Amino acid sequence: MNISIPQRGRCAQVVAKSRQAGASLVEAVLFLVIVVVVLLGLFALFTGAFSTSKIQNEMAYVQTLSGNVESLYATNHNYGTADITASLVSTKNAPTPMIVGTGLVNSWGGAVTVAGVTNDFTITYNAVPQKECIQLSQASLNPIGVSINATAQTLPLTVAAVTTACSSVTSNVIVWTLS
Repeated sequence: MNISIPQRGRCAQVVAKSRQAGASLVEAVLFLVIVVVVLLGLFALFTGAFSTSKIQNEMAYVQTLSGNVESLYATNHNYGTADITASLVSTKNAPTPMIVGTGLVNSWGGAVTVAGVTNDFTITYNAVPQKECIQLSQASLNPIGVSINATAQTLPLTVAAVTTACSSVTSNVIVWTLS
């Protein structure tokens, strides 16, 4: 037996429709949670890609610096014993994105210097974050020496050795000695 109670008037129809239309508070909160999770995922993906891009850029920059120094001094291989960073900048032999005034700066805001050591030269990177230090210190430059945080490393470098040497979370110093 079905008993149906008729609803009267326009108010009853509006009440019935309002119960069915729109989202509940629970559904709205659930939607917001999903949006926040998606945005956090995108942020993590973006920052990871940005960090990888910085490493790739810096590896290219250090290789460019090394090659340009070797080209400038190709005839006599006497690099002197002074800082040659300003001459690299003034002769346009330094990567343009690194140039700040008469000096060089890496992607993390640390100073980059190139100095002669008579028949060799050094490239020094300051303020390198830990994860990037581990990767950047192993750049394929064929160095004759590598120092991380003032500690000489045994060549060839190993991941275990550079992981230990790159001990600062935000401010490691890498020095490559090249000839």
